[in-house]
Amino acid sequence: MSRTFELRDASVLEITTRSGSLVVIAEDGRVDIEVDGLQEQAKRKQVWRESGRLHIRSGSGSNSLTVKCPPGTDLGAGSDSGSVELRGDFGDVKLKSSSSAISVESARSAEVKSRDGKITIARTHGRASAGTVSGSIEVEHARSARAATVSGKIKMRRIVGSAEAMSVSGKIDIASEGAGDISAATVSGAIKVRIPKHRAPEVKCRRKSGSLDVDCTEGSDLKITVATVSGAIKVGTH
Repeated sequence: MSRTFELRDASVLEITTRSGSLVVIAEDGRVDIEVDGLQEQAKRKQVWRESGRLHIRSGSGSNSLTVKCPPGTDLGAGSDSGSVELRGDFGDVKLKSSSSAISVESARSAEVKSRDGKITIARTHGRASAGTVSGSIEVEHARSARAATVSGKIKMRRIVGSAEAMSVSGKIDIASEGAGDISAATVSGAIKVRIPKHRAPEVKCRRKSGSLDVDCTEGSDLKITVATVSGAIKVGTH
């Protein structure tokens, strides 16, 4: 059953679910909020307005929600154990899930946290920030990016400006467009950094063991700082 709500004076959409999945769609031409999956006779309030925010909360159990909103909507969303998927172009988003995957198609900025689930951020016009314990992180295209894991791998692609990645035992793979400094650190995971051929970086590498391969012309265009205890390090071009 679908229900429609006006945003009115709300500037941020806040959505919480328990164990069901959450899909939020920024739909071209839409000016209101449409929600599919609310319980007809819920014991708790499911939709309310507070402090300039429109709150939507799923009922008890594992029912899933699908929410459609206007493009550019600022969004905060969380799930105890269900997956969170954003389709379309959003404003500033903050997302979290305890144990399931989170994916963002496009946003002005994204801050994403998950304990175990995989995090995928396809595109941000500004900053992408992601953190997880054992899940992997993938950022496809961002103005700048920061990612941290304990054991999951980190992959960054087409990072325009600064990039920062930290992991204890996961691999780190960064492909930068060379307009900002890069920092990567692990304890035992391998680190791979690539920049455009026309950029000449200042490279600083610290390691106790593991191979070191730096294959680029060094200069002062940007700084690349990599550190690991026992992982291999490779810095090159693409």
